[in-house]
Amino acid sequence: MATDPAAYDAIPDFGVLYDGVAGYATRPDVAFYLREAERTGGPVLELGCGTGRILLPMARAGCTAAGLDGSREMLARCEARLRSEPAEVRARVTLHRGDARDFDLGTRFALVAAPFRLMQQVVTVDDQLRLLASVARHLEPGGRFVFDVYNPSFAALAAADGAEHEDTPERPLPDGRTLRRTVRIPRVRWVDQVSETELVYYIASAPGAPAERHVQAFEMRWYLRAELEHLLARGGFRVTAIHGDFDGAPLVDGSPEMVVCAERA
Repeated sequence: MATDPAAYDAIPDFGVLYDGVAGYATRPDVAFYLREAERTGGPVLELGCGTGRILLPMARAGCTAAGLDGSREMLARCEARLRSEPAEVRARVTLHRGDARDFDLGTRFALVAAPFRLMQQVVTVDDQLRLLASVARHLEPGGRFVFDVYNPSFAALAAADGAEHEDTPERPLPDGRTLRRTVRIPRVRWVDQVSETELVYYIASAPGAPAERHVQAFEMRWYLRAELEHLLARGGFRVTAIHGDFDGAPLVDGSPEMVVCAERA
């Protein structure tokens, strides 16, 4: 999912660990992106496709779907999952390794999606505009770009204390190992609108065994609504809607998400 693949590829079997986080499997974003894909009729490009959490359901629903990711670990896991799908689903999917800020697949799509806060891992304005230019090059006339980011909670940002807080209690992995995960915010850079973030994975060979500690460190850029609207306009897009959640709820103070729908201007 990250634009910097080192955040994933430095941790062995990271795709398996990612799929082991229970909270990811229950996120309500899959149904939203599936509706968007069915609305356009495809073809669809997913940026930061990861292990196929959203890409594979779109292909199962009949959409021709391409996935782009910078991480070898995540794409290897996606390929492994894809091999277990029926032949007609496999035929609808193509996978590409590349940088979401600068890619050329030689084709255009009715929909480009950047789920699960990929835009928040694009920290600088120059890189954000590069990503938008790459998206625009790959959209058909009238094509749509949809993505989601946090609606920032300033209270939560101010409360960041640098300590580890558990977000995934210990749970078994399919190979018999166990996974526990914490999250840590060492620093919030207010001027840059960036949270320095660590996801800390504790992996044990069996329940009760000593755990290895792996840290996935990355920066999370947070946005305000007006900033997103200006950024998209600079990139040649027209915002058609910004929702406060994946169910289409209006964006209000306290909404958990900003779910952005835009089209080429």
